[in-house]
Amino acid sequence: MSHQTDINRALVLAAGDGTRLRNRVPKPALHILGVPLLARTLFTLEKAGITDAYVVLGYEADRVRKEIESIARLKIRIHWLYNARWEEPNGFSVLAAEDVLDEPFILTMSDHIYDAAVVSELKSRAGRLKGIDLAVDYNVDGVIDLDDATKVRLDEDRIVAIGKELPEFDAIDTGVFLASPVLFKALRESAAEGNASLSGGVARLAGAGLATVTDIGDRMWQDVDTPADVKAATRKLLAGVRKPTDGPIARYINRPISISISRLLVRTPVTPNMISVATLVLGLAAAGFAAVGEYTSFLMSGLLFQFASILDGSDGEVAKLTFRTSLRGEWVDTTCDNTSYVAFLAGLLVGIYRAGMPDLYLKLGLLGLASGVLSMANISIYLLRHKKSGSALAVKYGFQTGTGLLSRALQILQYLGKRDMMSFLVLILAVTGRLPLAMPMFGIGATFLLLPTTIKANLPAGWKLRRRKPLAPVRELQPVWFPTQDTDWFVEQERERVSESAAG
Repeated sequence: MSHQTDINRALVLAAGDGTRLRNRVPKPALHILGVPLLARTLFTLEKAGITDAYVVLGYEADRVRKEIESIARLKIRIHWLYNARWEEPNGFSVLAAEDVLDEPFILTMSDHIYDAAVVSELKSRAGRLKGIDLAVDYNVDGVIDLDDATKVRLDEDRIVAIGKELPEFDAIDTGVFLASPVLFKALRESAAEGNASLSGGVARLAGAGLATVTDIGDRMWQDVDTPADVKAATRKLLAGVRKPTDGPIARYINRPISISISRLLVRTPVTPNMISVATLVLGLAAAGFAAVGEYTSFLMSGLLFQFASILDGSDGEVAKLTFRTSLRGEWVDTTCDNTSYVAFLAGLLVGIYRAGMPDLYLKLGLLGLASGVLSMANISIYLLRHKKSGSALAVKYGFQTGTGLLSRALQILQYLGKRDMMSFLVLILAVTGRLPLAMPMFGIGATFLLLPTTIKANLPAGWKLRRRKPLAPVRELQPVWFPTQDTDWFVEQERERVSESAAG
């Protein structure tokens, strides 16, 4: 095996009862942020390119299977297996797949949550696989329950010893492996010696020099065995929805509130698209209040526009937490956002007119509205052309990677022009009774920054200027018969015309 795409099957162990969780449902069916543990594992495998999952059930198998099969958006092919000895060590669950897995595969526990990149990293290392390759975490201090964790002692990247009781160790077992079928033989031999655990089989392969490790780096993972683990998993998953592109307002004000909202919404039937539409409704309400043209209405407009900005983070958060991200959802979000922007600006223009503000406000506001609409159109053209995303965040601007003074200035201005900053500024202006100032500010910014950069972002993708190639010298023209003029005269004229064009 030498290519990542060659590994497309996974074995998932989901036979346990999870008594330490003190929960009434089987452990694989336990919901964390709206998604059953087993389903979360399957979604993660699917995201990493796994097409077929062999799931070993045991305790309340029918109930677990029914729970998973009710999730229509789960597209990975599931092959159900049963381990009648599920109360015994987990090596027997692995052996339940011995007859159906004859090539390397991903092996994982259903009660571990982790980043899909962990699986992708293991798949990329298939070319060096001898027996088994275990994903490990070297950040020992970050493990919640170190006493219960499976420890690994290493000699460089080779496993020397593995087990929960190791006094000296270098890393922690994350419960995700890249395995070859030789594991089945090792498990049978280990079981015959009295150790039927998966760690026993791994230890036997380690003794033969056939067990290596892959470092997961700073990627997220969490074993879920106790109520404390559930809290830790929830905390890590919620932290994972934050974006490195968040500005200070989003990071310290909007995101904490939106995450709290999302934490509640994932337990309801509300979908990300519903949240996007709700954000649009709030934006339209803000536009309606802005059009009244009085302080109280301006204040309500600012409050609603700011809350819409906060809620705008929840649709993406819920989508990520519940594995509902899609190109269609991105387009719904972008369309709702753009519509609310245009409606708010138009409503504020009406409010400025009704408030009797100077004509300069109206003129700059109209200019900004036109520039804003054209900029949104440019962004949509870019996204349609590339067809990989429907999010405005996918638009690549030349200045974003520049290091010059102008590029850095534009990077700062772009930061200030993000929705979180703009909405917060609108709120501040509304509270201080200066909301009409938002229109000339936006008018200048949209006309001299936003519009030119969105136009330029499109140019490299499509509208390239091409230099006209000089015409090739005329060697010989065949006579062409035109009834209305002399043939020889026409051919001579064509020779002269083409020669002049080539010389020019």
